Amino acid sequence: MLLIMQNVSVAIRPFRSTDSAQVQTLLSDARVSRKAGNIPYPYAKNGAQTWITSHGPQHRSGTAIIRAIVCLKTKQCVGAISIDQISRGLNSSGNLGYWVGVPYWNKGFCEQAGELMLALAKKEYAMKRLVAAHRIDNPASGRVLEKLGFNELGPQPMTNLSGQYLFRYYEKWF
Repeated sequence: MLLIMQNVSVAIRPFRSTDSAQVQTLLSDARVSRKAGNIPYPYAKNGAQTWITSHGPQHRSGTAIIRAIVCLKTKQCVGAISIDQISRGLNSSGNLGYWVGVPYWNKGFCEQAGELMLALAKKEYAMKRLVAAHRIDNPASGRVLEKLGFNELGPQPMTNLSGQYLFRYYEKWF
């Protein structure tokens, strides 16, 4: 399913195997890993293909919703947006995460993809709450979350793939 809103330049859709070369290229840039905090660097050879293959089982088990961020002008994958750590029940919740490749930074892709993902989470998955975090040295991600209506809960140390960093933590209730 391809989600598009009016007056936006992005869509979100499930990843395709044909996205793997582009994802591999984007994630092989150390700057993406440094900003995201949960992407290993160096990125493993064929890492994108392995990662994309893992989406189906996660989606089927209900543990994650993972979508490609696609530039409508070029029809090319520019990044990813996901909700993982999904809990079910009356107060269903999840953890929002996203990244875009360096050539697409500061162009509004994350905010627009975030609006689409929030609509998907609320309407199709009946989520009540989302949380998100960003590295303290990535204030652009914090601005995206604030534009999406997230409220900051405060900084806290969190462990990621590279060790322990100080992150800013946010939540949004629907």
